[in-house]
Amino acid sequence: MQIKRITAMLLALTAAGTLCACTAAPHPDSSADVSPVKSTEENSSAEESSEAETIPEAESEPESSDAAEEAPAEPPAREVGEVAQDAITFDDGALYTAHQMGEGGDEADIELSVADLDGDKKLKVHVLRDESTGKFGVPKIVFNLPEMIGVENVGKIGKISVDFTCIANETWHNDDGTESLVVGNFLGALAGNLASEKVKDADGNITQNSWATHYEFKYEDWENAEHTWRCETEVPAKKIPANGYAENDPGTTLVIMRWGQANDVDFYIDNITFYDKDGNTIPITFTA
Repeated sequence: MQIKRITAMLLALTAAGTLCACTAAPHPDSSADVSPVKSTEENSSAEESSEAETIPEAESEPESSDAAEEAPAEPPAREVGEVAQDAITFDDGALYTAHQMGEGGDEADIELSVADLDGDKKLKVHVLRDESTGKFGVPKIVFNLPEMIGVENVGKIGKISVDFTCIANETWHNDDGTESLVVGNFLGALAGNLASEKVKDADGNITQNSWATHYEFKYEDWENAEHTWRCETEVPAKKIPANGYAENDPGTTLVIMRWGQANDVDFYIDNITFYDKDGNTIPITFTA
């Protein structure tokens, strides 16, 4: 009888322990409310992190591409604007009276020819290096205007436009000892004989110079082995009447000069255009 009582007591204690264990466990509903939300936030955060890492990498790829960094830059275009109908393009192979001004002093000896650059003909100016000094002098190319546009039109010139293309033949030596195949400096002037002799009024004031510089140009390119520029200037330069071309003067000229160059750079002249004082182009009357 006592054994049965002890057994019953043990069974009661075991049942009570089982009930306490069930009461201490988390409520199934509480677990359902928290765990899925936390899991979703973690997945969402992981997806956003993955996108944040992937998208910038795709966008930055072209900038860090070795091919993009090593690709050579496109050379500058040789065309710098519309070519006027009455421009001297040298397409017919003629020199249009172009010749070297003279010899001696700072003037360089030059070779003039009409050269073809990828199907476009231009007047090529090759400056010869001085054998005694090893330097390049100043090339001066002269054009006779009455033969180009007619002596009756030389006094009407109000503007001149010229296209220049420069191509380096040898490297430029930098002060730090490095070398680079670049055009470097292209400096010079558009000028001309404006009258056979100076003309003065009754008070002795000069009304017509025998020589004047229309415009001094200064171009630079330290990145490319060739470059093209369009040079334009009004005549008379700076609205000075004494620097305008005289009417019906058979001695009027256009002179193109380039200051001395440190390295061997050929320059090409193209699309010479003359405008009257109203802005209209002056027809070319030259015949080879």
